[in-house]
Amino acid sequence: MMTNADLKAPRPIDRTDGEPTWFDKRVDAMLSLITGQAKGPYDPELHKRAVEFYAEFEDPSRSYAESWLLAIRAVLVEQGTLNETEIDARLNAVREKMEA
Repeated sequence: MMTNADLKAPRPIDRTDGEPTWFDKRVDAMLSLITGQAKGPYDPELHKRAVEFYAEFEDPSRSYAESWLLAIRAVLVEQGTLNETEIDARLNAVREKMEA
């Protein structure tokens, strides 16, 4: 059975800019929910996939939270929780509300 010690940790959050932003906190909460850390049984396989996706999306031009957000999206699609069309529709609805 895989443990947290077996997982490659993603780069640490750079706290030189001060406290985490609202966006950072929201992304951390979403990651905790999909990996079962916030509630329910912890799923090391799901965490492993999220970390693998994070490594794939990590880019110096993105913030730590932006890379994790892309990883979370990929995990949700891979699991079949949402598909790309559903995600895009929800993002468009949020954009429309913000612009109104």
